Amino acid sequence: MDGRTKWGIAGLVLGLAAALTLPSIAQTDAPTPGPSDRERTVTVSGTATVRSAPDEAVVVLGVRTEADTAEAAMAENAERMGAVIRALLDQGLREEDLATSHLSLYPRYASSGMNVVGYTAENQVTVTVGDLGRIGRLIDRAVEAGANLTSGITFRLSGENEAADAALADAVADARDKAELLAAAGGASLGEVISIVEAGSPTPPPVYYDYAVAEAAGAPPVLPPELETRVSVTVTWTLR
Repeated sequence: MDGRTKWGIAGLVLGLAAALTLPSIAQTDAPTPGPSDRERTVTVSGTATVRSAPDEAVVVLGVRTEADTAEAAMAENAERMGAVIRALLDQGLREEDLATSHLSLYPRYASSGMNVVGYTAENQVTVTVGDLGRIGRLIDRAVEAGANLTSGITFRLSGENEAADAALADAVADARDKAELLAAAGGASLGEVISIVEAGSPTPPPVYYDYAVAEAAGAPPVLPPELETRVSVTVTWTLR
């Protein structure tokens, strides 16, 4: 191999090496975003609690009957439940305030678990009451008419959306107060809202109140509890 051939091969190798390094050189020359090019933001969570007095209650009342046959158990149950419903309507409730919530018929077995010795029928209705001061009297009248089964009382807000709206507005205001403090501490001020995410449930949970219908003597006292609506939001602002 003469000198010219050697120099030709060496030149080809150097040319290939230079071609392979060009992309990496171009990448190192591309500008990278600096801290000043990124949008500055602050993200803060806010919470709020709104306390409200319940203005509505749902009372569950029912009748349980037992008989030797299924037909007899259902017939007696229907008669007694009819008397309970009439007693509630006589107290000024409307038919739309009452709704059947549970109806069942099941056999009762002997201690051996083999033979059917009778049948049990159960029927329950939910009673929506707007005047909470009447709950005790309504329970008393239902028991007198034959009610011997209950699932208690659930207190709630008829206008629960209003309480939820107020709680959400307070939660966002709480988040803004915190964000303004953080922004000022960092030498900035709040800009536009980028996102708002609701993290808590705005619906106040119903409060359950248990009582013993079978032991009711006169109108039982009913003291409605205070309901709480708790919400939490997470808000992101730009900084300027």
